[in-house]
Amino acid sequence: MLKKWLMASAASAAVLFGTFSSGIPGLPGAGAQVAEAASKLPKGIGGRAYLNSTGSIFTAKIQLPSNIEVANATAYIYSGFSAKNGTESDIGLQYSTTYKVWKPLMKVGSKNEEMYIEGKEQFTYTKGFRPGSTVQMTIYKNLNGNTRATFWGTNNDGYTGRIIMEIQGTNISTLLRWKTLATAAVSSESQRDAIRANFSAAFNGITIDNKAVTPVVDTQDFATVVPSGNNVTISVKK
Repeated sequence: MLKKWLMASAASAAVLFGTFSSGIPGLPGAGAQVAEAASKLPKGIGGRAYLNSTGSIFTAKIQLPSNIEVANATAYIYSGFSAKNGTESDIGLQYSTTYKVWKPLMKVGSKNEEMYIEGKEQFTYTKGFRPGSTVQMTIYKNLNGNTRATFWGTNNDGYTGRIIMEIQGTNISTLLRWKTLATAAVSSESQRDAIRANFSAAFNGITIDNKAVTPVVDTQDFATVVPSGNNVTISVKK
């Protein structure tokens, strides 16, 4: 089992990803009711746009920032879904300040133990997606009872290919909606004031079940969220 370690700059120590009980900022705890709009994200800052579709397959091209400034927090760019049964998922990329790359991540409900089907050696450990590059991300909410994500792009060694990850036994049924976010995360609310961040990301060509979907602005917490057609740019600055 691969353990993912996040760099928490405020404490200058590694924090096990699975210990974040509420997941990435923007994700409420299990059983929590999601408000129609939020003024700020829990345990972090950033922007969120919702996608009012209950479809099964999400696809977008993520334009990663060429430059990123983040201190006392961890940067994330991700999507995911809200299921009718209350299950939330966070699927996307986290920035490694150690290796200067964006690494893929998955969390569905309380499950964050991925199985790697392809590309593990090229996009994990010391490797990940190159800043400034484009990553095509496809998320399947339920593929034979599992949730799968495919990321296609170029790593820090110049290798172009894909990584396929899966969380097994999620058995996701009816969805309420999808989401897109860019955030700077901390492990507790007491660390929020110390966050410093300056980066942006774009989700381009967003489709769900091969149909273009227009993002709807939800949260701008030290961030600006700008939809345009089936694209959205999220800029985080504090």
